[in-house]
Amino acid sequence: MRNLILLPFAALLLGQTAAAQSRLSTCLWGEDFEQGIPAGWTTNQVERQTSAGVGLGEFVPAFTAGTASDANAGGFFPVPDMPVGNRFAMANDDAPPCNCDLDSAVLATPSIDLSGHFNIALDLRVFHTRALGGGEARIDFSANAGEWILFEMIPSGADWQQLTCNLSLLGGISDLRLRFQWSDSANWASGFAIDDICIRERLNHDLAVTGARMGDANASPFSPGTNGLGYRMLPLEQSRAMAVSVGLHNVGMARLYDVAISVIASQNGVDHGPYVATLDSINSGERATVVVQTSWAPDALGEVTYTATATSPTGEDDATDNIGVVVMTMTGPGWDDGYGAMALDAGIVQGSYGSEGSFIAANRMEITQTGSNARGLSAVLGTESQVGQFVRAILFDANFTFVDTSLRRAITEEDIDLAWGGAPIYLTFNTTPSLAPGDYFAGLQRLSGEGFVAVATSGNCAPGSAAIMTGSSFDITWSEAIPMVRLHLNDYGVAVPEARPLEFGGLQVFPQPMQDAGQIRFESLGDTGPLVLRIHDSAGRLVDAKQLVPYPSGTHLIAFETGHLAPGAYKIELAGSAERWSTRLIVAR
Repeated sequence: MRNLILLPFAALLLGQTAAAQSRLSTCLWGEDFEQGIPAGWTTNQVERQTSAGVGLGEFVPAFTAGTASDANAGGFFPVPDMPVGNRFAMANDDAPPCNCDLDSAVLATPSIDLSGHFNIALDLRVFHTRALGGGEARIDFSANAGEWILFEMIPSGADWQQLTCNLSLLGGISDLRLRFQWSDSANWASGFAIDDICIRERLNHDLAVTGARMGDANASPFSPGTNGLGYRMLPLEQSRAMAVSVGLHNVGMARLYDVAISVIASQNGVDHGPYVATLDSINSGERATVVVQTSWAPDALGEVTYTATATSPTGEDDATDNIGVVVMTMTGPGWDDGYGAMALDAGIVQGSYGSEGSFIAANRMEITQTGSNARGLSAVLGTESQVGQFVRAILFDANFTFVDTSLRRAITEEDIDLAWGGAPIYLTFNTTPSLAPGDYFAGLQRLSGEGFVAVATSGNCAPGSAAIMTGSSFDITWSEAIPMVRLHLNDYGVAVPEARPLEFGGLQVFPQPMQDAGQIRFESLGDTGPLVLRIHDSAGRLVDAKQLVPYPSGTHLIAFETGHLAPGAYKIELAGSAERWSTRLIVAR
């Protein structure tokens, strides 16, 4: 499906997203898997197993085709549903039909005739996070029925990635086959997905924006005050003029000169900028990261959209992929505004770190403004965590000197239910310490015990941003997977006015958690006007709204669909001119 896609780029620029359209060039050969895996393609057969790894004697294809819901049927392969309802090819060792050891999953194309075509490129989308210990992915080729030869290693990323490979060395071959190979590296890992494969003629002038993220990707996290961390959420009281890192790839045949990257920051319908950085030149096939420093600090709660556009006076034969977008949410008091959350993670559970021993999973947080207090911490537990085990929040300064902690908390069944929906638990610091400007590490500590405790991870970061500390001496391992641990600068429970008191029957959504559909029960006061049903995600963003007909006074039951919602925690609000109720919803698959 050659459509609007998300393009996070590899290495240091994972975890945030940028949008761009696919290129306009006509494919010489391509496949989008909308009708499944076509005839002529080949995949290996793998044996289904029990959860203990015992073979069942039944063999199934290593690669299948399906949607994001199919991919995450087992709960461990959360492929973003972008575009909505899109189908793709995937190797997934947990979801049906597989419960397999995918040491090597391969998917090979039929013969492709490139006679007469020499300056060619390969476009494809991949989802390759290497979550849960997943192994490498690669592209091999075979020419004229010869042996398979490595062509390209596929970089890992936190989201769907758009890749472009120079196929010119394989041009003119009349019998070319490509093979995509992935390994779960002997772990019960998530999977690998591929889509929108296109072989096309290369263009002469063709610059692509491959992604964007907040922060200076060229700055070391070990350097305090550099604003190098890629925040997804930032408390308004810590607002500062942000840098935006933009990834570029010259996928054309000509060298490009005097490249300009322009960034516009938008909030509440008002644009700020443009802010511009330049690149003297970029060679054919070269990748570069350009940091654009803005001079405007966000001044209101809610989303801020940063749009980056790359141009070159040398010329551009395809401008459809020259734009990247990244969004940061400014947080504040109350549930709707995130309780002043400061977060690095990508917001969708992609893996976990866990142990039966003591550990701390912590993220570095940069405090640049005076007057803030550390109120607490939220963390998404791994679903494999065991009830009754103890955890607590802990805060260190940049030198890992203790600052504060919370009370001990025993993990409950409700906590695990929240984890299945990607929702966090909340822990309040004992003294709510004042934070002077500087770096801090906010972590969830697994205290000593006999059971297993895990913390969910989401997105990737540069070494120095996230730390895993183990043992009595807190030995540090720098993690490239970001723990879903967030620092909060506002108290929990301090919210904007919520719903109407529930003495009128209120609002109920069930079952909890919900998969794809359920029901809503509410009591109407007989409002003569229409009712509006709104759904907000855990960051307070409006994700869906619909108008309902007026209902007479009394209790009513209506069907409710959640198949379009990603797993997570939501606020459901039903409002009319004379009535307003709200409740919580957990979506888990």
